[in-house]
Amino acid sequence: MAKLVSKAYSEALFEVALEENKTDLFLDELQFVVDTFKMYPDFYELFKSPLIKVDEKKKIISEIFGDKLSDEMNNFLKIILDKRRGYYIEQIKWEFEKMVNHHKGIIKAVAVTAVPLSDEEKMSLQEKLSNVTGKNIKLTNEIDQNLLGGVLVRIGDKVIDGSIKGRLEEMKESLSKIIV
Repeated sequence: MAKLVSKAYSEALFEVALEENKTDLFLDELQFVVDTFKMYPDFYELFKSPLIKVDEKKKIISEIFGDKLSDEMNNFLKIILDKRRGYYIEQIKWEFEKMVNHHKGIIKAVAVTAVPLSDEEKMSLQEKLSNVTGKNIKLTNEIDQNLLGGVLVRIGDKVIDGSIKGRLEEMKESLSKIIV
């Protein structure tokens, strides 16, 4: 149900975004709304709550987000409230982001490292991945202190294991196959 609801609303918003040439703006605004809800969980609970009247929620949304969001995004939030779909705002944002990235030919990738990558290292890796895949890669860096070193890259459902731990596992497996 959540997937169906979020997909329907994100598709509708995406169509408007394409018509108005505001895909980046709407994505930034949705991210801003979701980030605000994460910073203020009580506010998010209010947005989702079926116990509070829709008109009251709309008034609060207008007061808080009014001049910080485009008219289209304010109206979109009010439609979500009218249809009692406030609970799905994060999923709608994820689906919308996927549509924008697909439209722009962007693929998200995650580089998992033991220590944070510098901006130069991140840009270099992103460029290499773009060249290898032929796609525009948007790279984020996650830290996993269990890695000994190297990098583990996830692009969609593919994993490129360049970590020291991964290499040691491969070596161990190769050595175990050697018959003495």
